[in-house]
Amino acid sequence: MNLPPQHLEVDPMVRSDPSRDVPNRRSADGHGAEECTREQSLDLLRRTEIGRLIHTDDAMPAVTPSCFTLDGLGEVVIPLPAGWRVDVMDGEVVGFQADRFDEHTLLGWTVLIVGRSHLVTDPVAVADLRHRGPRRWGHRPTRGYLSIHPELVTGRRFGS
Repeated sequence: MNLPPQHLEVDPMVRSDPSRDVPNRRSADGHGAEECTREQSLDLLRRTEIGRLIHTDDAMPAVTPSCFTLDGLGEVVIPLPAGWRVDVMDGEVVGFQADRFDEHTLLGWTVLIVGRSHLVTDPVAVADLRHRGPRRWGHRPTRGYLSIHPELVTGRRFGS
C-alpha cells in the first residue's frame, strides 16, 4: 500500500548537504530535540574549540579528543600530534563531533560532521594555522593539520 507523502515518517536528524538547507522543526523523538540546519550547525561549532575526531586505527574504530577550528569554507581543521601516521588519514572518510551540554538543565546541542579528510600541505596555510589556527591540546608539537570537508552535517539542540 502506498501512502501519500504526508504520511511518511521523517528521520529525526536533519542531514544537510551544501546544496540545500532545511528549516528547524521539532523531532518526533519526544525529548524536546530540535533539528538544526547546516548553517545553524556550523554556527554552533564556532562556539567551542574542543571536539572528537572519529576515525579508524588499524581497522578499529577510534575517537580522539581534539582542539579544532573552522576555516573560512566551513571545513574542520585539527592539529595532528607528533607520532601519528598522518599519511594514513589523508583522503579517508572521518567524522567529527562537538557538543555542549549543561548537566543541571540538560540543555545543549550536538553537531556531527562526516567528510573526506586531507592533510594541509600548503606552506602558507600551515604557517597561518600555526600562527592563528586551533590550539594544541594534549599533544605537542604538532605534526601537521588535518582538514575535513563537511559532506554530511547533522545538528540538534536539546531541551529548547
